[in-house]
Order: sequence, then structure tokens, then C-alpha cells
Amino acid sequence: MNNEFRDEITLKYGHHEIYCQVNGQGEELLIAFPGYGSTVDFYTPALPLLAHRYTTWVVDLPLHGKTVWKKPMFTIQDFTGIIQLILQRTGQLRFNLLGHSFGGRAVLTQVPIFGKRLDKVYLLAPDGIINPGLMTVSWIPKWLRHLTSGWVEQSHRLLPFAEWLHRRKWMSSGSYRFAEFYLKTKERRQQVKMYWLSLANFQVDLPSVKTTIKTNQITTVVFIGKKDKIIPSDVGIILASGIESWVKIIITETGHSLNGGSVLKLIEQ
Repeated sequence: MNNEFRDEITLKYGHHEIYCQVNGQGEELLIAFPGYGSTVDFYTPALPLLAHRYTTWVVDLPLHGKTVWKKPMFTIQDFTGIIQLILQRTGQLRFNLLGHSFGGRAVLTQVPIFGKRLDKVYLLAPDGIINPGLMTVSWIPKWLRHLTSGWVEQSHRLLPFAEWLHRRKWMSSGSYRFAEFYLKTKERRQQVKMYWLSLANFQVDLPSVKTTIKTNQITTVVFIGKKDKIIPSDVGIILASGIESWVKIIITETGHSLNGGSVLKLIEQ
């Protein structure tokens, strides 16, 4: 069997076009989501490590890479719909999930929905377990989110707002640097706008996630980078609390990108 198989598939989801890169020909199905600001190419270093076991579908997020997204927002149900399309296309009854950073948040929102069909979940520096400062978003009134989203079109309006929050320690230095980087181009500003509007309704129900993992005995592996400046180092401990039998935490000598997922080689140890 040629485990180096690679294909590109675009799935129609309503008016959207979801770009997927399919890698390997392993017997098990793995659906993977990159993080915010990344594309399917993020996982390139990891794919050779997965090919013998998995057929991996890597999905470009809304407004990322080659995915064409028509709506101004996205929901948890949209990600459910995308996963269902892949399951229909592959004919698989059971599958595995992989997510990095925001992709980890996306995976966590899907665990309670697909729990009975999941074998393993891999989380790389997952977002959503802890939501520092503005990352929670849900506490900000909808009208204010929509008002401030309009500022994204003219970054000179939004950057001073971010600086103001940073000075008052309501925004971390990492988040402020993130804001500076992602407001430089029109494409990045559109990503920020949509994710800002969507994130309030894209929160992880952690108790439900834990109950699902325990009830369905889903093996869950969390990778944490010692040099990660974005995701708090204790997210793995928080997720594992009370369900330690099913959650394995792996600490690596890497930063937030976890070397493009190449740390997945440690799951064999």
C-alpha cells in the first residue's frame, strides 16, 4: 500500500467550498483542522508520521487557504456539517480528530456531538479550554462586537483600541502582537472580522466534553509546548482533571506551532 498518497478535494457545503487535502491511505480516518492564520500546509511535517495508520483529511478553515466562505460568520453547526460531509464521502462510521490552536477549539466543540463515533482526539496547544481576556468574547455585548467589527475595515481605528486595552492589561502582549500582525492586510482583516463576530457562539462546553470523553472512553492526547507564548501551559491539566484515565499530556520543547505537528511522533512512545 502506498502511504504517500495525496489528493485535493473541494466539498460543497451550501454556498461554500471547503478545501481538503487528503493524505495517506491508512485504515483509520483522521480529520484535522489547522489553527487560525494557518492552512492545510501547517501539518506537512506531521503527515509522514500519520500515513501508516491514518487517511488524513486536513481542512482549510473558513476564509483560510483555498476554502471559499460566503457568510459573514460561522457556527459550531457549520463545523459539524463539514465533518458530516467527509464522513459521507469516506463511508467511515468511526473516526479521529486532530486540531491545533483554534483548530483544537473546533475539535473540542465537536466532541460532544460525535462522541459515540470517536476513537482518538489529538489536541495541539488547544484554544478554548482557557479563554483569557478578549478570547472569551461572549461577555461582550453583541451590539458592541458588531460595532467594533466595522473598525476592522480601517485598521488605524482598531489598533488604537487594542493598544488601549493592552495598556490597561486587558489584552496580553501576545494578543496585542497578534492584533498588530493580523490587521496589516485586507485578507487578514476580513479573517479577524469574521472570527470576532463568530467566536462568542463558538465556546467550548468543557463539562460536556469531559463527560463525553469519559462515557465513550475516548483516548485524548494533549500536546503542550514549553515555549508557547499563546496558550497557557495548564490547559492539559484542566482538561484532564477528573478524567485522567483517558487524557494523556505530552510536554515538548517547542513553541506554539509545535513544529507543524511533527511532535505527533511522540504518540508512538
